[in-house]
Amino acid sequence: MVFLDKTRIQELLPMEACISEMEKLFSLDLSSEIVNPLRSKMQLPDSQNGILGLMPAYIKPYEVMGVKVLSVFANNYLQGLSSHQGVLQLFETKTGTLLGCLDADEITAIRTASVSALMTNLLAVEDATTLCLLGSGKQAATHLEAMCLVRNISKVYIWSKNNANAHRFVSKMKAEYAIDFIVCDTVESAAKNADIICTVTTAKTPILSNNYLQEHVHINAVGACTPTQRELASDVVLNAEVFIDNYEAITNESGDVLIPSKEENIEVLDLIKADIHQVLKDKTLIDQRKKTVFDSVGIAMEDVAAGYYCLSKSGAFF
Repeated sequence: MVFLDKTRIQELLPMEACISEMEKLFSLDLSSEIVNPLRSKMQLPDSQNGILGLMPAYIKPYEVMGVKVLSVFANNYLQGLSSHQGVLQLFETKTGTLLGCLDADEITAIRTASVSALMTNLLAVEDATTLCLLGSGKQAATHLEAMCLVRNISKVYIWSKNNANAHRFVSKMKAEYAIDFIVCDTVESAAKNADIICTVTTAKTPILSNNYLQEHVHINAVGACTPTQRELASDVVLNAEVFIDNYEAITNESGDVLIPSKEENIEVLDLIKADIHQVLKDKTLIDQRKKTVFDSVGIAMEDVAAGYYCLSKSGAFF
């Protein structure tokens, strides 16, 4: 049994390769080739502000199954720690043998941004050059990398609830990217000129509203993954075409669509245009001129596929 740490995963799973792997994954027959139950979560008392999540999945063509065990502590940034920590365990499905364990934080960071990039490549205007990052943590870094792979980004606006973190983020990113970075004091000033927006925060209440957004903007909403939390105000969802990663997960876990559905007395499914699988099969669902939202809560089959790719490239198995 092999263990792959963060450094090794970064070596084995470059972002561009992960984007390609996610496209292959979502092109499979989700009804016959994938088993992806809803995650189970144990919420700690409010004073501890933590969650322990359990995310299993099975991918039949790969003959592999796995489970991600992950703790989520939103305030870890105050101690310089990642909010997501845990392991991904992969098993082969002929005998159930454990193949390996991988650092779940790194897998999550890369696969989440790669799925956002896959949808951005489909939904954002071809000449998109301006990116808005709402949040300054690990997902902000991986989403910056991923967005630059699918569009020619030349300017990045960034807002964070901790302005000092935003400035530290920009200082680090300037050493890696020949891009103009602008730290903004408000979400509106960061978002109003953006072609692409990535909301990668731990916000529990809306931070992004519709009234200042460009009509063609594409939004990747990935920070909220519980029914009571959201990053997008209802007017964003109601005035955009909404695409998702997984119907069961979104309709049970995404406050970004569940809350406006309840507020406006609209069926949740009526707010959703299509999932990734449908879009890959039918490109007529896409109109890049329209405002679009990709609402993602993250699903275990993405972790299993990314982990399988790492193990296959490591030379340890297969």
